[in-house]
Amino acid sequence: MNPFKYGQVVSGVDFCPRPETQKQLANYIQSGQNVVVYGERRIGKTSLIYETLTNASKRRMLHIDLMDVKSLEDLHARMAKAILSMEQRSGSLEKIFSLLAGLRPVLAMDPYTGQPTFSIDAPAKTTPNSIEGLLDLIETLNQKKPLAVFIDEFQDILNLPDANHTFALLRSKIQFHQEIPYLFAGSIRNAMWDIFTNPDNAFYKSALPMEVGALNRDLFSDFLLHKFEAGGRRITSELFEEIFELTDQVAGDVQELCGALWETSAAGDGLDESAVGDALERIYAQEAKGYESCMVLLTALQVKCLVGLARVGGEAPFSARFLQEAGIATSASITKTLNRLMKLKIIFKHEQGYRFTNPFFKNWLLWKNI
Repeated sequence: MNPFKYGQVVSGVDFCPRPETQKQLANYIQSGQNVVVYGERRIGKTSLIYETLTNASKRRMLHIDLMDVKSLEDLHARMAKAILSMEQRSGSLEKIFSLLAGLRPVLAMDPYTGQPTFSIDAPAKTTPNSIEGLLDLIETLNQKKPLAVFIDEFQDILNLPDANHTFALLRSKIQFHQEIPYLFAGSIRNAMWDIFTNPDNAFYKSALPMEVGALNRDLFSDFLLHKFEAGGRRITSELFEEIFELTDQVAGDVQELCGALWETSAAGDGLDESAVGDALERIYAQEAKGYESCMVLLTALQVKCLVGLARVGGEAPFSARFLQEAGIATSASITKTLNRLMKLKIIFKHEQGYRFTNPFFKNWLLWKNI
């Protein structure tokens, strides 16, 4: 079986340790400290929090996923379902329904597994009082058995029509949950940092910052090498360098490329840099429809800009070389074009330049010679 896991939460033997970061995060959780965990997409933030809470904490985890949350009603439903899920794992059905009776929980049976499933029959209109009620319930549950609340993709609250009011509403209650550590996770490029450092935001300086960056290269290489060797594959140090270069050393992308290398080889094979081409073509075959759908959304100028970024890199999109490689006459419209590409989540701002959200899309553009 392919040992490389990506696109999901990993734990145990599938989790590459981050000893110092895990120890620091565990200490914060045990002391009840709120933490903002930020880093790039697919870098491993969620897996880090899961692994730390599972192995280094006696607290129950309440995981609220806010990815692409659209409204106050949606936020309410996400929170309620997270509470239902946690209580389903730890208690009886009667306990769950007594705690959430005011939210009109609906019980059904999964026709395939025969197991009970839960949903929320949400009221026609969610009010601030509805959200406050759920936060009060979280405090009550903590008194029965200590919790750690993990709010994933917290920055997506910015999508809500009245984001500032929602932040203020949440903060007004959370600031009094002094015995509950709240872990807020999100991506750098989605203004996560600004939420906690902008004095105009209700969450200003409300949590200690913890950046999750690239894994230690030596430690990560050993972790990956062990998996290749267990499957009878020999891999050169030069190939590891190529893998890290192509993926910007983002853990999820590294694992995806390693998984493709595994699938395009067999036990006993020796893998070097020449193996990358077949692995990338396998990824392109799996993701090409998504790439092509993305291209349909773009204007001719946006495509030229994207190709220029792929060829030259994202550090100098206003340079003469970039304009020449992209085939763009002047730099007058570059800023607007870059902002549009960021809005579509094709690229993101990274330090003083820009990066592709999906590095394999970047290499696909070069491979197709668009």
